[in-house]
Amino acid sequence: MFKRALMVGAALFFLLAAGWGQDGKFDVSVSGAGVFSKQTSGNGVVLTPTENAGVLAGLDMHLSPATALQVNFGHADNSQKYAAGGLDFRVLTTITELSGALVVTPIRKDRYRVFAFGGAGALFFNPNSSLIDETPQFIGASRQSRVGILYGGGVDYNLVSHWALRLQYRGLFYSPPNFKVANLFTGGRGHLAEPAIGLVFNF
Repeated sequence: MFKRALMVGAALFFLLAAGWGQDGKFDVSVSGAGVFSKQTSGNGVVLTPTENAGVLAGLDMHLSPATALQVNFGHADNSQKYAAGGLDFRVLTTITELSGALVVTPIRKDRYRVFAFGGAGALFFNPNSSLIDETPQFIGASRQSRVGILYGGGVDYNLVSHWALRLQYRGLFYSPPNFKVANLFTGGRGHLAEPAIGLVFNF
């Protein structure tokens, strides 16, 4: 899985390199986001991630007035809670996202633009500690990466010269982590929803 994440990162790098010689306009954004993961189940395991907040940074490189390449870095903390074999497992973890997307802008007015995007990336789940039935216990949880499919859209509203307010919704489909602990594997399909608000600086 880690090799696939590296392949995704390499593909993003070459996409940016291919577009470097275009019109050269960039947007840098920083946002706060809600992090909401859906419950998944399978193989007698039910996974219920907790809800939390995170931060998201992005760089858009405009290829034309209607298209751009985007790279993102995100970070959040949460707990992955598993019900398996009559026990409740809780893995406290950090989630790091590295992703890229193609952005299209179908609507552009004087003070705002509406955009949509689609792409792919990697989610890195790094366990900090674990509990069984709310008692700290070592379960052998290991760092794990997952490839994700990214989609979403939003709107930028110009505030003053070079600055805009960004409202967006981001979604990622991915395989839920089990931290390489066999009895926590659901085999299901996870979804991460991230409504976000932030500021954009264009140059």
